[in-house]
Amino acid sequence: MGSCYSYRQFCSLGPLPPRTPARPDPQVPKDRKLGPCSHGKIGAFYFYAEGSQDDPAFGFCEIELSVQRLAENKVRLELYCIADGYQSARGVGARHPLMIAVLAGEEILGTASWHFPNVISGHADPMHFAVDLEIDDEPFARIDRVELSRTSGESEPCG
Repeated sequence: MGSCYSYRQFCSLGPLPPRTPARPDPQVPKDRKLGPCSHGKIGAFYFYAEGSQDDPAFGFCEIELSVQRLAENKVRLELYCIADGYQSARGVGARHPLMIAVLAGEEILGTASWHFPNVISGHADPMHFAVDLEIDDEPFARIDRVELSRTSGESEPCG
């Protein structure tokens, strides 16, 4: 097993993008009819080999995030991405989850831990994560971004 780490990244949230022939529909939220939502994208989020600043072990790309009000004080956070197993190692999410925070300005309104499935070497697999958070209605209206926190990770050599 190898140790690795990620850099902190975040995205601003806004309305779902409109449909166009040149762009695929958003992957999250799974069901737009459940309630109002905000949407954002992060191009890539990688884990780097410990001791390196730029040796990607594995990662995720084309990350879409959404927060959706389902009911009073109930918000669903969803993430869709493509796992990038074409780097130097296989990613293991069992012991080191990806930490996700929902923010309004600098205030953290909710957090989630995603113990992602293994990122398999030589694969580009789609992955989906959803969790319901308890967030009051007033703060929901102020949600403006989602953050993927800097975290430790674990990888296995390819082969």
